[in-house]
This record gives sequence, structure tokens and C-alpha cells, in this order.
Amino acid sequence: MLKTRFAIFLTPLLVYLLWLLIKLLFRRKPTRFEASVGLSILLLVYFLAVVGTGIFWVAAQELPVFDWHYLPGYLLLLTALAHVVLHWNSVATFIRRRSPARLVEPDGQRFKGLLRWTGYGLAGLLGAGVFLFIGTKFGSKKFTFAEQGDQIAAVGMAAVKEGEPIPSKFLKANPVTMTLARLYHEGCSYPNRFNLPGITIQGRPPVYKEYLNQPVVPLPDPKTESPMSVLEAYRTWISGQGKDTTSLTLTDLSRLLYFSQGVSDTIQRPNFTFELRTAASAGALYPVNLYVLAERVEGLDSGLYYYHLKQAALIRLPGTLRSATLAEASGSPDAIRSAPATILYSATYGRTAFKYGDRSYRYVNMDTGHAAYNLAICAATMGLRAPFTARFDDARVQEMLGLHSEEEGTLLIQPLGAQAEPKDSEPRFLPMPNKDSKGTFLDLIHGGSSLRKGKTTGPRLAFQPTDQPGKGRISLPVPARGRELFRTIRHRRSVRSYAGTRMPLDQLSALCAASTGYGTTPGFVDPFMASSAPLDLYLLVRDVEGLQPGIYRYHPSDHSLELTKAGDFSKDCMKAALQQEFCGSANIVFMKVIAWDDLSYPDGDRGYRYACLRAGLMGEGLYLQGTALGLGVCGVGAFEDGAIAKILGLEPSREACLYLTAVGTR
Repeated sequence: MLKTRFAIFLTPLLVYLLWLLIKLLFRRKPTRFEASVGLSILLLVYFLAVVGTGIFWVAAQELPVFDWHYLPGYLLLLTALAHVVLHWNSVATFIRRRSPARLVEPDGQRFKGLLRWTGYGLAGLLGAGVFLFIGTKFGSKKFTFAEQGDQIAAVGMAAVKEGEPIPSKFLKANPVTMTLARLYHEGCSYPNRFNLPGITIQGRPPVYKEYLNQPVVPLPDPKTESPMSVLEAYRTWISGQGKDTTSLTLTDLSRLLYFSQGVSDTIQRPNFTFELRTAASAGALYPVNLYVLAERVEGLDSGLYYYHLKQAALIRLPGTLRSATLAEASGSPDAIRSAPATILYSATYGRTAFKYGDRSYRYVNMDTGHAAYNLAICAATMGLRAPFTARFDDARVQEMLGLHSEEEGTLLIQPLGAQAEPKDSEPRFLPMPNKDSKGTFLDLIHGGSSLRKGKTTGPRLAFQPTDQPGKGRISLPVPARGRELFRTIRHRRSVRSYAGTRMPLDQLSALCAASTGYGTTPGFVDPFMASSAPLDLYLLVRDVEGLQPGIYRYHPSDHSLELTKAGDFSKDCMKAALQQEFCGSANIVFMKVIAWDDLSYPDGDRGYRYACLRAGLMGEGLYLQGTALGLGVCGVGAFEDGAIAKILGLEPSREACLYLTAVGTR
């Protein structure tokens, strides 16, 4: 698409140059007047292009800014400079005749040398200074929390009452007022809707953290046999089945860590070695870090460890952190207290942000979901419960891990072998104190959605499935099984080339089941797996047996599809996915969609974090199930958000797409 835009805007200039060339070859050298007239017409064309695209951008905010507006702007500048150069003698003569005689050479044809070069330097500095001032002053917007008197903000700023969910925070960047989560999402959408205060990267962070002069515990080789398929393991995990476990072996822990974030393959190049991992990652940038809080692991002292996956070892961290302390800061204290070991997932933002900028917060959460999905279903094959805890006191957990919040943030906690104990009440969580967001996008979305532990408990949060059985849907067949789990994880890769053959319907059935599940989802897996992070799964179907091309919505309640829009939208999807051709040739493109109105229960804007985590879980389910069936799978986080919304028929003020996954036959 970028080549097309270049061709569109360069065509007038090429026509003008071709005209000059023809005159030179077949007639005569064009006069200065002829060249000036042609250049004036060209100048008018580019002026109208800049004004026209600018008006459209302001009105609709749906143009990719650089391609459609800045490109003709640069060409306008080029033609304007050419026009000035063409008439420079007239301009220079006009200026010299009105300048003091002592500044001009005796022949009156030019300014004196020192004065002339000083003028050139000052003009260059002045121009650079003007653009620097404009860039620093208007390059990003400062967002403030909406005032109490604002009617729309009154809901968001209301005091949190006992037993009530946390309300969303509303931010104001005149004339826009919307929830913090939605403002961030639209601010990092393609094309850009708002200028966010971006992150500053002082060089690309290293892929692995290093803790020097700390004890190292080598991990045993993980055993790789599994009797379960991907779908069987997923169903076992999500059902909450598992034995009560008082301890773990070091081999069990090694296996879980490896299949979550281990090195599955190595690419060797001259002066370059790249380690591929068992879980998918946006751009293969791997921002996720794993910490282990060991309580009762055979052969391992109690305490906090960092998993150094390249060394296949645990690095013992200083301090005396115990599960009871972590439990007091979490939303699932019973699970953490009973767990022999607890995994804490953090993300080093800069590893992804150096390439993807503000949008990277979406990606690091999804990458965390990828890794957590692997660990969860591997734990299920071992008979271990592995529920998620996404509700915790951010500041306290950060302090426990010794993390710098501007560089790395904790996103998820997962107790292994936790006992399934019913609770009548839950810890209370409150929003962090409000403050103006004047830092990076992390202050805006991660800091703004952080929670703090309250002093009381509240009633157990009741989550009701939003999807109910309905009529007029296409029932899906029994899902295809596929290869066993551990082999699948080791061989998972992003595949962008597809055979173009038709996909059987039972394979589509298995993909839906492994990403979203079907039937009743128990609450043991934490609120963000239930209605606090409602994600709808849409399918753009191009070539699947028994289905006409179109847009379908998957309903997990009765494992069925609902046709929402008929037609072949594969080319539209390819264009929206920034011309990535595999999105047009895939049999199916899965799209994970959030609903803004449902996102904030029960933790306000933190629901956006939950939704991104769950999108990653769904994406990894598609990766593994597709690989198990011999299909090609590739996740896509970079796409034009507005174009995808148009394809799906979404209303941007109500819904938004987070993540695409293309799946095709091989």
C-alpha cells in the first residue's frame, strides 16, 4: 500500500520531469518561463493535495498520517524550493538593491563572502530551531483527569463504595473526554488518533536479565512426554481439575518453566545467535520475565528466584520473601498460600517498545498471555491446578520483586498446585490515587490502571457468562484432536505461507475450542478469564468446508458460529493488516474483540490489562492447536484498527479489535 501511495503522489512530479525530458530530446531546451509555468502548476497540485488530505484527516481521522498527508507535504516543500531556486536571481537582485552598499561587493552582483556564509548558517539554525520548538511543544498531549463537575466524569470519579466495583477513570484532552483505557487504545491505534507521551528508550534492553554474584541452581532436563493433546490439556486446566499437592519436584518445575519460556531452537548466523522460545512473542522480541517464589519444591530452598532460560537455571535473589507475604498483596491469597510454588510474570517494556512504541503495552500483555497459557495447560497434564491471579497490589508486588516501574512491570501471578477452596468473600481493591499523567504512556495505562489492596474484604464477585445459547447458529462438529502437547509446543512457529487448500470444519472447531473453550467457564481461573475481560471471537472465513465466505461470531456457550456478514473480505483484511499478504491467503483470520461498556467490571480501567492478557491466551491457544493439526499460524498485532472495525462492522465507540491470528492449511 505504501508503494501505491508513493506512486499516486509522485505521478505529477514524474509527468513534469517527463515533459522536460521530451522537450530536451525532441525539440529544444525549455525556457525559464516554460519551466516556471509548469512548476507553478505542479506547486498548485501539491498544495491542493496537502490541504485536501489535511481537511479529510481533521474531519475523519482515518488517514495514515505520514503516507497520505506528510508525503504530499514533503513534495510541496520540494517544489516550492525548486520554484524559489528557479527565480533566485530575481529574488536576490531585489534584496541586494535594497541593502546598504557596504554589505555588497563592488560589482553589486552578490553580498560579501563572510556576510553571505553567516547568513546561510543563521538561516539553517533558525529553521532547525523553529521545527525543534514545534516538535517539543506539540509532539505529545498532556492528559489530565476530568474535573468533578464534568457530568460524564462524575461517574468515573465517584468514591468507591463498599461492595461496589471500581469505576473507570475519565481523562480529558480537549475536546475529548473518555475512559483512560479507551483513550490509550485509540491513542496507539493505527492510524494514530491522539499523540501519546511516548516512551524513551536509552538503547535496546538486553534480552536476558543478569543478576551477578547470586547463587545459581541448574535445572534438570525437562521430561517431554505427554499423553494429552492441546485441547485435552486445555479442557483439563480450565475445568479446575487437579490433585491437592503439598510439594513439587525440581524436574516438574523445570518442565513447566521450559514449556512456558524455554529456548526451543537456535538460529546461527555469522556473528549472530538468536534463541527462539516455546511461546509466541510479537516481533520475536520476548519481553516476558519469569520469577519463581518457591515454598515447597524438593531440592530447592524457599525464596525468590529468576528463571534464566538461556542458562536453564534459577538465579537465587536476595531477600526472604515468602508466600504468605505475597498472598497478602494478591486477590487470591488462599491459592498462593497453598501453592508449593508461584510464578510471577513481568515484562521489560523496552524490549518491545523500542520497535513498536506506544502500542507495545498491548503486545507485552499478550506475550504474557502466550507464556501463561503454555504453563497452565502443561500443569494440567501433570495433574496440577494453575489458576491465574491478575488482581494484586501493584506497588507492593513491584517492591517484593525489586523492579523499577518505569522499566519493568508485573502483569500476572500464577500459583502452581493451588488448592481449590471456595471463598465467601474476597479482598477489596481500590484504584491508585489520581494524578495528572505527565510521563510516558506507562504512566497513562499501566500506572493509571494499577490497584492497591484495601483494608477490608467484600462479597465474592459474581461473574455471569455474557454469551447465551441462541437460535439460527451453525453448530460445530466434534473438534479434531491433533498431536500431543509437548511436541506441539517445541515445534510451534509463526508460519506465513499457506497451501491454499480447503480447511476441514472439525479443524476450525478445534481452533475455537482451544482458544476460547466452550460450555461453562468456572470462576477458578480468575476474573479476567470470565466476564471482567469479555472478549468476543470473530472469524473472517475465506475457505472452510461447509461455510460460505464471510464474518462469523463464535459462541462458546453452545460451540456454534453465527454469520454476521456474508462475502469474501480477505483482500480487505490484507490491506488492513498493513499489506501482509498471508492475511489475505489464510483460510481463517481470528479476531479478538473487546466491548468498552463491559470492560470495566469489576476493576475499572484495569479491565483493559485483563483483556490484553486474555487476548494473548486465546492467541496462544490458536497457535498450539493449529500447530498440532499441521496448520500454519501467525499472530498479527499491527493493523489499521479502523479498517478492521469497518470489516467487522464494529462501532468504535463501543467495540475494538485487539489481536488477529491468521490460520491456513499447509
